[in-house]
Amino acid sequence: MIRRTKIIYFSAILLVICLLLYNNHVAKNQGMTKAGNVQPEYVNVDEFGANGEDSKDDSESIQRAINYSQKSKIGKVKLLGNKNYILKSGLVLAEGVELEFGQNTRLLIDGNFQAIIVKKNASITNGIFEVADENFDSDVIYLDGNQKFWSWDRTQIKNVTILNTSGSHKGTGLHLYAGGSDQYICFVNFSDMKIAGFHTGVKLKAKKPEDNKYSFINGNRFINLTLDDCISCIDMNSSVSVPNESSGNDFSGLQIQVSKNTKKAITVSGSDNKFEGIIWDVHLLGEDKPIINFSKDSMRNSLYSNIGSKYIEDNGEYNYYSSPEEKTLNLK
Repeated sequence: MIRRTKIIYFSAILLVICLLLYNNHVAKNQGMTKAGNVQPEYVNVDEFGANGEDSKDDSESIQRAINYSQKSKIGKVKLLGNKNYILKSGLVLAEGVELEFGQNTRLLIDGNFQAIIVKKNASITNGIFEVADENFDSDVIYLDGNQKFWSWDRTQIKNVTILNTSGSHKGTGLHLYAGGSDQYICFVNFSDMKIAGFHTGVKLKAKKPEDNKYSFINGNRFINLTLDDCISCIDMNSSVSVPNESSGNDFSGLQIQVSKNTKKAITVSGSDNKFEGIIWDVHLLGEDKPIINFSKDSMRNSLYSNIGSKYIEDNGEYNYYSSPEEKTLNLK
């Protein structure tokens, strides 16, 4: 009888240990937040009041989750499931925080504001950003050169879809801006992105500083970028070189689908930028007019595409463009 009691006693202890180990494993892998005792792998926005299944504004809840993730050094925030979260005011993705969506999680942008400002060493993975408000005329994802993005930073945007389904063709999907002294965005990777329905799909703008210093947007990679039904698909606005330039940016695996709304597929300023990809259905524009523009402030840029020279206007110097019918080198 005593022996049997001991066996039951030790079995109970073993069961308790197993349960504690299991709960610890679950806590780690399910992303416990501020209420848990174990350092979580991520912060779940739902635990901060976001819902994703009703008409409530989720902006404040998502921002609080981001802020907590940075302060606690967890470094990751997740929006899980095939939910539709509503954004009625802009988010600031704090330094060092990764915002990860479920593959089909949707962020619905309701209003006119910069939807998400990305700080240094922050990143966005997966998900859909959708503008359904016809009054929207701002930026969905915005990077500012005042953060001084550089090669050793971990900033990246990948596998993101950005849509304007309102029919307005306003706003900008992705905007990189350097607008002051010693501001720059360099060596950031943007991969597997789809942008559709905006006035401008991707905008790179380097504004001349008021002093004698520089602002520049250089050396960024745009890999497997799809642009659809935008008035201006890619717009690069700068001088040819310093003090304000957009140079050495690489667009590879580019797919551009023009529509009757498209005015320009690519507008290029700066130097040594490279574009490689396909531009679809230019016949939809109704006439043979240039949809690629190398501005007077462009030099040594290259375009490898299926587009003939009649669709290209070159006002710069030493720009190179190839097509199925010919290869042309402008030597002005």
